[in-house]
Amino acid sequence: MKRIQSNYKSKTAFAIAMTAAIGVTAQSADNDIKLTWKDSLRMETADGKNKLRIGGRIHWDNAFSSDDDYTSDGDTFRRARLYVSGQIQERYDFKMQYDFAKGDAAFKDVNFGIKGLPVLGNLRVGQFKEPFSLEEHASSNDIPVIERANLNSLVPSRSAGLMIYNNYADQRITGAVGLFRGNDDKWGNYEGDGYAATARLTGLPIKSEDGSQLIHLGVAYSHRDDESATYKFSSDHSLAPSTKHKISDVDDTSLIGLEAALMLGSFTLQSEWAEADIDAVAGGNLDGYYVQASYILTGETRSYDSSGGAFKGVSPGSKFLDNGGLGAWEATLRWSNLDYTELADGDEVDSFTVGLNWYLNKNVRALFNYTNADLENGEDGDVFATRFQIAF
Repeated sequence: MKRIQSNYKSKTAFAIAMTAAIGVTAQSADNDIKLTWKDSLRMETADGKNKLRIGGRIHWDNAFSSDDDYTSDGDTFRRARLYVSGQIQERYDFKMQYDFAKGDAAFKDVNFGIKGLPVLGNLRVGQFKEPFSLEEHASSNDIPVIERANLNSLVPSRSAGLMIYNNYADQRITGAVGLFRGNDDKWGNYEGDGYAATARLTGLPIKSEDGSQLIHLGVAYSHRDDESATYKFSSDHSLAPSTKHKISDVDDTSLIGLEAALMLGSFTLQSEWAEADIDAVAGGNLDGYYVQASYILTGETRSYDSSGGAFKGVSPGSKFLDNGGLGAWEATLRWSNLDYTELADGDEVDSFTVGLNWYLNKNVRALFNYTNADLENGEDGDVFATRFQIAF
């Protein structure tokens, strides 16, 4: 009963927020608010100091496996999200995002911040992604493979806390450092004295004037002081079986990550390596890496967010069915490895993925992936997976 009430309250709160946003729209004529559609619904005051954006995403996945013991055939709504974000008086921003996938609403991003603080730069508080990993900081709407690499099992994601971040040298360098608490549930609640200190530094030693050619380098570190550590390992697809390892009586955990990427027009090559050192009787060293390449066959260039040090999506030069356009097409390859053999009942998994992505327009795309996963314990499997998505 308690959980039902929690879900009801969360959904009601989100409905109120959406209603308030729509209410602003209804008053736009009287208050001189500009209403536009630019990949999502946007509202802005005449002076440009106050902004509101309403958007969401739907990701529908299907999997077809050669071995039912490895992955069952089926489908899932991987993500079904709505969000409201905005800016107040130019210096203050906020975002509230819910995910309704699998029939149970959950917080994703719920945060607000202040921009342009003297010396410090920008401040964000609430629940959001910790500053760690190039791939993690790329939106799931934009990653060129259906799922992030196995390495992502080691990477911290969203946590409640506060973070100082900024960019320097004409946005060629980004830096972020934050202090975070854990998450006991889907609503950002936590009880305990654990904490995590996480930092990331990225740079662009080479960047062409038009941004179509660049080299990205980055490093991240996280020190995590909590009594337990939980890792969920799977093999590169949401429908693949996963194993969860919870390690108790942990003194602390140290994470380090290295990242590099090269973009030459339509071609992008990126790689990451990460290691988790768990100080516990049943702990050990876990590490993983991936190498990923993509080539946009129709000649477009993937965009890059200099302010956040991450890749963004592909905007087709011609939209599908618009004056005979075919959209944009992208080919991808990835090799990934994750070694957690030092854990009890641990294993090592190697995965090879080849994919083809079709961008019908900036909001809609279809992904087709073939993955072969090979586990050290002798199990392996082949999966053909698809994703159909709309993001706005």
